[in-house]
Amino acid sequence: MMGLKFAKFIRKIETEVVVARDSFQIEAADRGKLSEEFVERSAVLYVTEEFGRKNALREGEIVRVSRGGRSVNLRVVYNDTAPAEGAMMPNSIYANYLADFGSFKRFTVTIEIADGSVTAPSEIIELIKSG
Repeated sequence: MMGLKFAKFIRKIETEVVVARDSFQIEAADRGKLSEEFVERSAVLYVTEEFGRKNALREGEIVRVSRGGRSVNLRVVYNDTAPAEGAMMPNSIYANYLADFGSFKRFTVTIEIADGSVTAPSEIIELIKSG
């Protein structure tokens, strides 16, 4: 049993992510783009429940989403509007950090189970400033 659990943690999933505007963002931005509510609703990776089960991603679990040498920790949220084979992220500091000018609305990422909590916007800002 231990071998199966360990294998889950080293498993990486490669999939396409679609970046989409979420209606809550306008409301939450009025209270501050770095407010706790905005972060809670932005630091997510939406997947369908079927995609989650198929890839051993449980709702509420923290995953590391990586692309092009950059990565952020996000919370998995099941959502029926996510692509059937892939994921969706709200248009936010998290998506913008992973995107580039060539592909800022759709790109391929690597997903793996992560320890800890979601990446704070201040961490991303520091990475950009130091990078």
